[in-house]
Amino acid sequence: MIARLGKNTLVIQEAYSHWDIQDVLNDINPILVSGGYQPAYFFNGTPVIGQGGFSVIIKLGKELSESDMRLIRRLLSIRGIKVVEEV
Repeated sequence: MIARLGKNTLVIQEAYSHWDIQDVLNDINPILVSGGYQPAYFFNGTPVIGQGGFSVIIKLGKELSESDMRLIRRLLSIRGIKVVEEV
C-alpha cells in the first residue's frame, strides 16, 4: 500500500482488500476525530489485479498539525505502508 499525506488530505491506495483499508482507518481515525479534523471519506477501487486495488481519500476540514502528521506517518510506516508527503 501507498499513502499520500498532505496537509488537508490523506490518500491510502493500492490496498488488496477493504479489510486492509479498515485496519488502517482503525489506527488513524482516533487521531483525526479527536483532533477535530472533521474527516470526510471517499472510497474507490476494485479487487482486479492491475487496476490499483482499493483506495480511500480522506479530506480534512482543517490542516494537520506537524505533530499529528508525524504520528500518522509513523503509524503508517509501522504497518509497512510507503508514505509520500505532498506539499
